[in-house]
Amino acid sequence: MKYVNNSLYLEWKEALDSGLSENTLKNAKLRKSPSWSFIDDPEDKRKVLIEFEKLKDDYKKKVVARFGNPYEFMAKKPIRDLIKWDEKAEEFYLAYRYDEDKPLSIEHVKKYTSAASMLNMLKYITSDKKQLKKILNLSLDQFYTHVIEIIKTDKLDLPSSYRRLLATCKEYNETGYSALIDWRFGNKLAAKIKDELSESVLLAMIEHPDQYDDVFIGMQYNRWAKEHNYKEIDEATVGVWRRKKEAEVTMSRAGNSALKGKFLRQAKGFRPTAPLYLVESDDNHLDLLFEDPDDPQATKRYIAIVVTDSFNDYVLGYAYALAGELKEGQSLDLVRAAYTNAMYYIRSITSSWYLPHEIKTDRWGLKNLQPFYESIGKYFPTPVGSKNRGYIENFFGSHHWKRCMKINANNYSGNNMTAKNRGVNVEVVARNKKVRPLIGNEAINQIENFFHRLRHMEQTNGVSKHAEWMEAFHAMSVDKKRKITDEQYLLNFGVVHNEGTGRKIRITNRAVEPQISGVRYSYDFIETDWMKHVGKEVQVHYDPYDMSRILVTGDQVRLMATEARLNPRALEDGDVNSRTYLNAVLQERKRDVEYIAAKVDKRKQILAESAIDAETLLTSGVMVKEIKQSAEHRLLEQTVNPQQYPEDLYDQM
Repeated sequence: MKYVNNSLYLEWKEALDSGLSENTLKNAKLRKSPSWSFIDDPEDKRKVLIEFEKLKDDYKKKVVARFGNPYEFMAKKPIRDLIKWDEKAEEFYLAYRYDEDKPLSIEHVKKYTSAASMLNMLKYITSDKKQLKKILNLSLDQFYTHVIEIIKTDKLDLPSSYRRLLATCKEYNETGYSALIDWRFGNKLAAKIKDELSESVLLAMIEHPDQYDDVFIGMQYNRWAKEHNYKEIDEATVGVWRRKKEAEVTMSRAGNSALKGKFLRQAKGFRPTAPLYLVESDDNHLDLLFEDPDDPQATKRYIAIVVTDSFNDYVLGYAYALAGELKEGQSLDLVRAAYTNAMYYIRSITSSWYLPHEIKTDRWGLKNLQPFYESIGKYFPTPVGSKNRGYIENFFGSHHWKRCMKINANNYSGNNMTAKNRGVNVEVVARNKKVRPLIGNEAINQIENFFHRLRHMEQTNGVSKHAEWMEAFHAMSVDKKRKITDEQYLLNFGVVHNEGTGRKIRITNRAVEPQISGVRYSYDFIETDWMKHVGKEVQVHYDPYDMSRILVTGDQVRLMATEARLNPRALEDGDVNSRTYLNAVLQERKRDVEYIAAKVDKRKQILAESAIDAETLLTSGVMVKEIKQSAEHRLLEQTVNPQQYPEDLYDQM
């Protein structure tokens, strides 16, 4: 409030604090209503002032209810102007803790800071009574009368009697800011748990891993308290301490996982900004019940390994099987099948193979699967006991997941079999037992439709996950896409023939002909210069979903091969195409012979230019076997019958 030309005006905020509507004020100013008087503040043209006397009686009553008589309020204005907000007091009350770790509420912080600011002013004014007369031109009695009225009007947390106010001022000057804090926040009550020993005994009982109830803990604590002259407690006190010290007792009482999930600070993050930056996989027992015609008493469920893109929880791949019927090795194969399915799906929508940049999974089967994960993208094992590692677990519980599963499903079991709120009428689920889909084709059809809806059904924003993903993928720069060749796909995702057995096959002049799952396959190499590898042992990487091509690897061998074309042996089976193919094969053989002959001629030419004869090098210093044997026989006869050989044999030689 302020006087302008001897008229009393309200500030805009003071009018709002009195309960006048902001819309009422704005509309009145806009209409230039004669029942209102608005002026610009002479000291600050940005502010608007409202004349008090021009207000309607109802509005005046609201102002009086808030500030008291406004003219008396203005008479106290010089005193109010001396009250300065104490930032140090505010800082003290914000930092204050009681019961070791509890802060004051913001309401109490403001209340105590306002009281401290008033007491600071009283200390300043009353320290020199000459100032009181000089600054305010008031006697001490008049001053305190106005101060008490301000305390009442502003509802300060200070005594409204002169004597008690003086006592509070004395305590405040001696003690400081803490003198204003209510005893309820100052630990001044006699505590039943009064020292470190009693507290340690109680908390040790509370944090026991068997998680005893509050009543039992109270009983056992009181037995100890009687023996050691401590006050007894009830179960309510145990509950208070259990909740107050929950962060300290949770690790022992509930385990590391509970501590991490509720108290330890989480590293916050945001979703990947583009497709294939982060891919996750996890298992999910699908909440769909199926019947087995060979076992009418049993209800079956399927377990699925799901691969999602964390960009928008888009399902890239999946593989599923009947729960409870998988051996460990088959479960590992199910994970690999899910990623293979993802790669095929990515190729079907992008026309090429693309790898993700990073993979996140749980720790199941990690010893065997980690090399597989690392061959696909960056992989960092999830720490033991870690929760909320990514987004896929939340996706399994999302509304979109549940909606897609419930549609046309009379066999939906609900959120899970033990949940209190299963999200389905369990009585209807039981009644539908006789008409549920059967395992096999009916189950496969329903599950495939479910995953199709996850990808293509519109979300609440009116856009499917498929459309979101494709738009973002096409917007990516080429250098951010990890495109791979067919050869790389087979190397990373192909099944190694006879892996673990140590058995390999050899390259022959028929290329490679592995026997896979009891079927003999024949392949021809794409590369023409493969004769140098004939006889080498190699491994075959094949794609069980597409046996039309394989990758052959070995010592300095890496060749792509495609399914061999077989030519008819009988003339009657032949046609133009078969003859064309045969001619091509014969022509290739002719080229190979010519290639080999050319190599031989070139070697002969190089030797001739250097006057080197390979035959001479081979036989030099070597006697023909028959001549050697004849000479040895004749020498032996000459030794035995020298008269028959008048000439020396060595002379003859």
